[in-house]
Amino acid sequence: MGPDKHYTSQRRRIGELVRGLTPQQLGSRTVGCPEWSVHEVLAHLTGLSADVRTGRMEGAGSPAWTAVQVTERKGKDVDALLAEWEANAAAVEQSMVDSGSWIFVWDATMHEDDMREALGLPLGDSDTHGNVLNGLVRRAGQKIGEAGLPAVEIRAGAQSWTAGEGAPAASVTVADEGELGRVLGGRRTHDQIRALAWTGDPEPYLPHLTLFTPGG
Repeated sequence: MGPDKHYTSQRRRIGELVRGLTPQQLGSRTVGCPEWSVHEVLAHLTGLSADVRTGRMEGAGSPAWTAVQVTERKGKDVDALLAEWEANAAAVEQSMVDSGSWIFVWDATMHEDDMREALGLPLGDSDTHGNVLNGLVRRAGQKIGEAGLPAVEIRAGAQSWTAGEGAPAASVTVADEGELGRVLGGRRTHDQIRALAWTGDPEPYLPHLTLFTPGG
């Protein structure tokens, strides 16, 4: 299944998640994006789709770019946001067919878990989550290799991966695949990552293990 189909699946999953939430739940702060509430994460996802459709991509991915998406939709309710997202979805899906890029799938998947975490719900375990997790491990391996470090073995539940090339010089164990997605997706601080079950020295890997560098 291509990235466009995974994106469609994630959009629908998020729609099912947010419909019927109370104002208090929509106002819940997310751990992964502490400046945003559940409603604001949804506004970002909707705004991103609009920006892709209209070609407003200058500064794409920057805090200023995403802040505009959220601010412009501050007063919209969930139904309006979901309707706008659906209206723009075909353009996003076509862009993924054309490019083969998974970036919008990664974004939607990690943001679904941002919402779930804020709402006290179990993290997602869909096929899309599994694909994104494997991609995050591959990306971590690339960064580790580019840094000239030996591989690290990553364990989560019954699964294990080798990130990097050659024999692992360290290993890290995470409770389950959902939590591993939080770690590799930049949703945990360095201190939290240090506190995981490691063999070997975690310090060289901290700047390279995650999609972006968390605080702490």
